[in-house]
Amino acid sequence: MKRIAIVLIVGLASVAAVSAQGFGMWNAPAASQPVQELTKIEGKLTLVQGHPAVVSGGKTYMVRIPGMMYGYLDALKEGAAVKLEGYAMAVPLAADTFFFQTTKLNVGGKDYDLSAYASNGMAGGMMGGRGQRGGRGRW
Repeated sequence: MKRIAIVLIVGLASVAAVSAQGFGMWNAPAASQPVQELTKIEGKLTLVQGHPAVVSGGKTYMVRIPGMMYGYLDALKEGAAVKLEGYAMAVPLAADTFFFQTTKLNVGGKDYDLSAYASNGMAGGMMGGRGQRGGRGRW
């Protein structure tokens, strides 16, 4: 009987020690996440490997704009002059290429605020977690 009690106590202590360690990146404090700076780019909207992009200053920005905007705005098409404001994140293993989360768009002389759509992706985390800039995800 004493053996069973000792084995149970050791097992419960092991489970408690392992569960107290956390789960990798989800347990990281918000201060350890990189702070992204607001970036402004302008140029012509092009397609690079089938994705909307803007080439500006020798750098390629893979632009993330909500898909519904392409059908909603007649001026938003390939070759359109755009001014974008948002957050850039370097693409691994691709020199001078960035993912660009758009928060403000100027096309055809009109400004559009897309910051409400930035709550997922780079700004918001999955499953209600915090994103890189502290935003809450939609899930």
